[in-house]
This record gives sequence, C-alpha cells and structure tokens, in this order.
Amino acid sequence: MIARPEFGKGAAIALGVFVLINAALAMAYGVRIGEDSGIYVDGAALLNAGQSLTARQPSYAGYISFVSVFDRLGLGLQGVVAGQVLAATVAAAMMFFVASTIGGARAGVAALLLLAVDVETNRWHAYVLSDSLFTSALAVVTWLAYRAAVSRRAGHYAVATVAMIAASLIRPEGWFLVPAAVAYWLVRLPLSVAQRSATVAVLVAACAAMVSLVAPRLGGNVQAVGPSEMLRQGQTIWDFDGWRVTMPPGPAPRPDASSAVNAIDYAISHPFSTIKLMATRVVVHFAHVRPFFSTAHNLVVALWLLPVYACAAIGVAAAIREPLTVWCATVLATQTLVVALTHADWDGRYLAHVMFLIYPFAALGLVRVAERLQGSTKAVAIA
Repeated sequence: MIARPEFGKGAAIALGVFVLINAALAMAYGVRIGEDSGIYVDGAALLNAGQSLTARQPSYAGYISFVSVFDRLGLGLQGVVAGQVLAATVAAAMMFFVASTIGGARAGVAALLLLAVDVETNRWHAYVLSDSLFTSALAVVTWLAYRAAVSRRAGHYAVATVAMIAASLIRPEGWFLVPAAVAYWLVRLPLSVAQRSATVAVLVAACAAMVSLVAPRLGGNVQAVGPSEMLRQGQTIWDFDGWRVTMPPGPAPRPDASSAVNAIDYAISHPFSTIKLMATRVVVHFAHVRPFFSTAHNLVVALWLLPVYACAAIGVAAAIREPLTVWCATVLATQTLVVALTHADWDGRYLAHVMFLIYPFAALGLVRVAERLQGSTKAVAIA
C-alpha cells in the first residue's frame, strides 16, 4: 500500500497562496481568447444544439464538453475560467503528493510555491483553451497512475485509466500516455517471464485496437497540423518561418496518402535530418524563448528557467532510484515526443503542460542546496 503524504499546515498555506495568486490573475486578465478558442466555443454550441462535432473538434471532445457544461449552466466563459482555476488547484495538490513522495514535506511545499509564482504557466488558466485543463488532468493522472502501480489494487488501476482517457479526450497528446502507463504498470508487477510475455502480447493487441478506434477522431487534427509539410520545411515553431532547419529534398509526397504517412516516408528516407529537426524542436520547446518575444520577456524567462532546470537536475540526481522519478520521466518523455514529432508552440504554452513534472524535482534540488548551505554555515560557526 502507498502511504499518501500528509497534507499539513505548510502545504495548506502554500496551496492557499497558489489559489490567491491564480484567482488574482484570473480577475486581472479576465476571460482570454486564443487563436483556437473558436474550435471549443463553436463545438460547445454544436453539442448543446444536439449536433456532431466537425473537423478538428473531435480531437478535443473532452474540453468541448467541459465548455458546454458551463454554457448550459448559464455561467458562460467566466465559469470556464473559474473551473480551470479549480482544476489547477486540484492538480497542484497532486503535484504536492509527487514532490513529497520523492523529497519529503519541505520539497512538497517548495514545489507548490514555485508553481504558484510561475505566472508564465498560470496565465493559461484565464484562456479558453484546452491547455489549462489538460495540464491539470496530466498532473492528476501522474499521481493516480503511480498510486495504482504501488498499491496494485484493481480500483486504483480503474480510476487511473479513466483519468487517462479523460485527459486524452481533452487533448490528443494524452493518448501517448496510455501505452506508457500500462508498460510502467507491467514492469512494476511481480510477473514471471511467461506471464510478462503474454501480457505484453495482450498490450500490443490492445494498443492496436486503441489506435484503430482513436485514429478516425484525430484525422482532422493531424491534417490541420500537417506533419509532412512541417517536416519537409524544417519547421520548429508553429506558424513561424524563422528558426527553421534546412531539410533535404524528396521524396515527393504521395497524393493518395495522409500527411502522417507522407511524414513517415520522408523520415525513413532522411533519418538523420529528421532526428536533427526533432532535437531542435525539443531544445526550442524547453528554452521557451522566442525571437518575436520582447527582450525583457525572454530575459525573465531565462532567469527563471535556468535555475529551475539546474535545481531539477540536482533533484533528479538525488531521487534517481525512486520509482516515481522513473514514472515522471516517462510522462515527460511522452509529451516531449509529441513536440519532437510536430512542433514547438508559437507562444510556448506546451511547456506549461509539463512544468508540474519539473517543479517537484526543482524543489527537491532547492531543498538539497539549502541543506548543504545550512551545513556549511554551521561548520563555519563551529570553527
């Protein structure tokens, strides 16, 4: 059985700070509309009118349903933003459990405070975009899937699976998490070689069935993203022609094939150039600076993320043997793979999806550094 970390007074205060800051941000920003907001608002109107979703909308059916509920309740888009702040609060509590498990209560509180003051991440809760709710769902899934792996209880597996499906319906990136979670669960189970082999065979068959069921819902979104076109153009950032990687020509795309199939054909023909482009997208993604942002904005981002990443590296090194560290790295890898295969986002909001995975380790690293400095101070005082 997994012992859930105690949510003490310090955690409650830190979570209260998170709520106050996010409530203030939501009131200051008001309801923000992004480029893709029409997909969700129009989709909610279709659902409430009893009509089917079209084009890219089926890929975000979960979030569209979320928006439609507030529309039916008469709360409008203000209700959507309030719901997103509430979901983010639950997700922050789940992140506390993650941080406390790998580093103790002090790391948990530190992680909450780091997330609370991260305005660059928290600002997305004010937008009518699927990113806020997906980020929260991913944080919840991370803890629930780990809890299931440790407890090995059927009920916990079921709850985690439902949460994963819900996250996948909010944004299609969630589907990448499903096979990763099942594989993590299998590795954690005390199975014989024969049992493990049989289970893997069932998993492969289940994943194939899942792809056949999910693919038709994602077709419109895949075509809109255009992975083949972006690959051939060496695109690193969505809707931005700068920072491109020069890619070799050919083979010509097949007119009878989808953009995804043509992308695979091109990658097979030019594997090294494709890997270089994928790596560049990941670097741009985590750097989080953009040439079209102001110098001040990029400077603030760099001054925040560089020490966060440095502390996170220290935290990972300190907790490298923890099974939860492996699971968090797996979740991060699934979402990073999506960026590598498609693009870094124009406004950098894809990084917001995974900051809750980074802050627990950054907090642990910060605690370790503080302990070392405190020890050095004591040693000097004694001397």
